[in-house]
Formats: sequence, structure tokens, C-alpha cells
Amino acid sequence: MIARIIEYSVRNRGIVILGAAVAAIGGVLALYTVRLDAIPDLSDVQVIVFTEYPGQAPQVVEDQVTYPLTTAMLSVPFSKVVRGYSFFGLSFVYIIFEDGTDIYWARSRVLEYLNFVSNKLPSTVSPQLGPDATGVGWVYQYVLAAGDYCVDYPNGIWAEDSDGELSRIQRSNADHPEAADDNLNWYARSQDAPAEARGRLVKVRALPSSFERCPIGGGQLASSDQDLSDLRSLQDWYLRYELAAVSGVSEVAGIGGFVRQYQVTVDPNRLLAYDISIDRVRTAIRRSNADVGGRVIETSESEYMVRGLGYIQRLDDIRLISLGATATGSPIYLGEIATVEVGPDIRRGLADWNGQGETVGGIVVMRFGENAYQVIDRVRKRLSELEEGLPPGVGIQVAYDRSALIERAVHTLREKLIEEMVVVALVCVIFLLSQD
Repeated sequence: MIARIIEYSVRNRGIVILGAAVAAIGGVLALYTVRLDAIPDLSDVQVIVFTEYPGQAPQVVEDQVTYPLTTAMLSVPFSKVVRGYSFFGLSFVYIIFEDGTDIYWARSRVLEYLNFVSNKLPSTVSPQLGPDATGVGWVYQYVLAAGDYCVDYPNGIWAEDSDGELSRIQRSNADHPEAADDNLNWYARSQDAPAEARGRLVKVRALPSSFERCPIGGGQLASSDQDLSDLRSLQDWYLRYELAAVSGVSEVAGIGGFVRQYQVTVDPNRLLAYDISIDRVRTAIRRSNADVGGRVIETSESEYMVRGLGYIQRLDDIRLISLGATATGSPIYLGEIATVEVGPDIRRGLADWNGQGETVGGIVVMRFGENAYQVIDRVRKRLSELEEGLPPGVGIQVAYDRSALIERAVHTLREKLIEEMVVVALVCVIFLLSQD
């Protein structure tokens, strides 16, 4: 058999050369298009249905939400397993499909069945699909660090971190980093650094708390005025939406900090005195936070649109919401029966950074089937652009970056392939010499 293959190859050299050229071109194309990742994605094709039912016990959530959804999803085409989990105020339903099922086809089928079962759920419940990602889609994580900054350089300074000394300072609780400071080269602008060192520059917007002076010129330091609620607002309303628009990103989940909310604390004694129910208060607040459209008035050949502006913009707008009138005709305002303030939402977890205290961060989840290495590269570039818009003293530090693991895995694979090719070549040479 082998002799016939060798004889055919010798007689048809053109076909052999053409086949080798096609294989080489295919290899080059695969080199630039193959999806790189260090963790193989062996997850099943699944769709998650997430539902919030605030304030309800797990048994109520199970009876009114999880059970109707689970029974409806059993008839979804190509679904093989349906699992439901009920927690306090939360419901999760996992629909696992047969291997080879397209995930977006599966998601569209689940949406269809959600429409059928919606009339069986409570009116205040709105199920939603989870991200189009898998368990290994967690490819990048960062934290928002608030600290001291140089007064003369509020937008940050640059450090030449060739040996990772700056990263060690940021991750440690060293009280006296001045000795380590001597091993770092600091620059006010990236253009001030030598050309050969610019590739190793790291921008620092928040210095570690142990620094007592500015590394450039010994100037004064100022502390950032951003607390945990401010950092969480930056994450939820600035970074999250910008990163979600990056190609290949499925979800950006915020962790840590405090989510701001308007809080109305009602005094039950005053409710009783004014004979007002809590439902009346809730309805008044909901109806007072809306714009109302009107018609168009034509005057002097011009049209004027009439509309009522009613969106809540500050605390006094809530305090001045009318709940009715007394027997003498005096209005009853919400501020008379309740305390209105801005406070944090209830938390069921927190994020800690290197044991130094609470922090705020974000988790970037990659979309199913994407190239992890390219997605991480796009996220890093976008974060470097967004960091310029953060307040002084607030910077972004990397908590988890899978690209380093991918690079090490590719480097190891390259070394082993070269070793194997050399061994195979030597075996072939020895075999041919022994035949001669």
C-alpha cells in the first residue's frame, strides 16, 4: 500500500505539489481565523430564563413562577432537560438542548413558549432570557480603584513597569513603597518616555494609599471624592453600556458598591392621621413620575406643542407629590407623611479587592462561539479609552485577564509542535538513510 502511494506521488508530482500548496494555504487561513482560548467550552447548549418576584418566599415563587415556566418549557423542540430553581424573590429555569442545536434558534423557540405561558404568571412578573453565553464566557474582570492622585496631573501619570513592580505595590499593603518607587520610572506624558520604553508604560490614575508624595516632582496628592455608591454609578451608567457595545461581549455584570435609589420611608402614624393608605401613596408616586403629552396650538402661523413635564429629577419633586387634600382644602404632600432621601439598595453580597476593603468592579462575559483572545483585546482597548473620562483619582485595575493564560497555552503548544516535528523529521531521515 505504501509502495503504491509513493509510486503514484512520484509519477504525479504536479498533483502532489498542488495538494501541498492547498494544504499550506488552508493552514495559513486557519492560523488567522481559528478561535483562541485556553479553556475548552464543553458546555451544553442551554437557555436560562430569569424571573424576579420581589418579596416572595421560595415556595410562592415555585408555585406561581417556576412551576408554570418549567412545565411549559418541557415541550420546546429538541430540549432534553429542564431544571427549575426557586429562591427568595428569584426564579431560574434552565433549558438544556440536544447537542448541535443552534443556540440562537433555541433562544427564539424559548421566547415563543414564553409568550404562551405569560398569561399564567402574576401580572407583576416579567421573565427574561439570560445572556447568550456559557459558563466559560467569564474572560475578563476589572475593578474601579479610587485613591490619591497628583494635583498637578489629575488625568494620571505614566510608569515604566518593566518587571511588574508597580503591580506588586498595588496588590500589597506595603506601608513604605518609597524603595520600590526608586525602581520605577515615572513620566507625565507617554511621549516623555524613551521610545524603547513606551511599550512598557502603564497609566496610573489612582496611586496606592501608601504613597505620600507625587512620584513626579514630589508634588502634593489629593484624595478622590468618589465613594462606593459613586463608583457603582460609574460602572452601571458609564462603563457597562460602552463595554456592552464591544463586538463579542454578551454581558457586563456589575459587582460591589451600593446601588442608589430614592427611598420613601412612610410614617404609619401620619398615614392614620390623614386616613391615607399605602397603596394610595404608591399610586401617587407612580403617576407623578411621567410626562404627559398634549395637542398642538397654532398661533400666528406657528405651532406650539403642549406637554406636561413630570419626571422626577430631585428629592423635592418627590416631597411635593400631592396625595389629596384635607377637610379644609389644604393639600397633603408626600413630604408631610414620609421621609424622602437617597439611599443604597439592599445588598446580598459585596466585592473585596486584595483584602484592602470593598470595591466596585465589572465582569465581562463573552458571547457564545466568539474568539476569546480577540474579545479581550477589544475590551482592553475600549477600557483604555473610557478611563480618560473617569473622575480624577479613579482608575481601572485588572482583576482577571484570560489572555495571559491563552498566550502561555499557545506558547507551550508551539514548543511541543516544534519538538515533535523535529523528532519526526529525524526519524524520517534515519529511516531513509537506513534504507540506502
